[in-house]
Amino acid sequence: MSVPHLSGRGYCLTKLDLYTGKTVFVTTLLASSGLVALLTVFTFLDQLGDIENEYTLLTAAKYVGYSIPRIFYETLPYATLLGCLSGLGILASSSELIVMRSAGVSTWEITSSAAKPAIVIVILGLIIGEILLPQFERNARIIKENAIEDDITPSYGFWHKENDTYVHLGRVTSSGVLKNISLFVEKNGELVRTIWAERATFDNSQTEWTMRNVKVTHIGERTLVEFQESMEWDIGLTPSRLNTEILVDPDRMSIIELLDKITYMKEQELNSARFEIGLWTKIFQPLASLALVLVGVSFIFGPLRETNMGTRLVSGIVFGIVFKFLQDMFAPASIVFGFYPIIGAITPVLGCILLGWYLLKKAG
Repeated sequence: MSVPHLSGRGYCLTKLDLYTGKTVFVTTLLASSGLVALLTVFTFLDQLGDIENEYTLLTAAKYVGYSIPRIFYETLPYATLLGCLSGLGILASSSELIVMRSAGVSTWEITSSAAKPAIVIVILGLIIGEILLPQFERNARIIKENAIEDDITPSYGFWHKENDTYVHLGRVTSSGVLKNISLFVEKNGELVRTIWAERATFDNSQTEWTMRNVKVTHIGERTLVEFQESMEWDIGLTPSRLNTEILVDPDRMSIIELLDKITYMKEQELNSARFEIGLWTKIFQPLASLALVLVGVSFIFGPLRETNMGTRLVSGIVFGIVFKFLQDMFAPASIVFGFYPIIGAITPVLGCILLGWYLLKKAG
């Protein structure tokens, strides 16, 4: 395919935007499709080892199907990198980039042309990450846990704090029934009451829980124990929030859910660092994709200028793995060393931007 006729700079740049953008857009979609297909197969193969009882091959396939939005979202930055490398690599192999540069088109203008289709795909990923991903992740986990043992609770149960009450749930079923519930109520740092209930169900009409077979122990100078057949329990922990907290990792929650959780934990004077890391990681995900596009363009004009397509793709995969490793290292480090989570989330992204800027500047 030939480069559009370069007469009239404004018209020329518009045509080049479309031409370069279309090439990068198509190759990015192909890269994304390839990564999603590959990791979907790996996810399915990984599930084969868990097949037993009601968790059948069909159920595993449903689980994998619900996992596709997560796979797409998590691989999107690397798809933009590979798409940029392969798209611009095609143009470089046919000497079309050389013609563009000879006609006075700068590397930054070519970078802009490559970034525009990436922005479209990143926006699509943002929509999927905010709308589809949290709900699909919940559905996937519920399908699996329901088929295996109808229990979505971690092995140590689930702990929750609200005001002066500490809550421990021994078991949470996939249908939203709570079992083996323990409440510890304190006042001025002293334990004043414990409540144990065999089970609890949520009443949507009253927006509260109803506990059954309840044992209340009043602790003071004398310990008093009373038994009740049922007791109303008003707490902000709704079934939806409970499912999200148990089934969805922080980096797979929506930004709204994360903000809600962080606000709640700060009100309860709890450590919200894990959720803040998830929040900043999600916020900087689009910027990470564009930073990798910048690196991809800089590689084409820099160290990978004279290499073949295979070398470019392998280099992109290796760089993507390194970038992922740095993300996974810096984000948890903020918890260990106590610095702000935003620093851990943005450091690898800024590193990519600086590397891409340096290589492009060096290439002229």
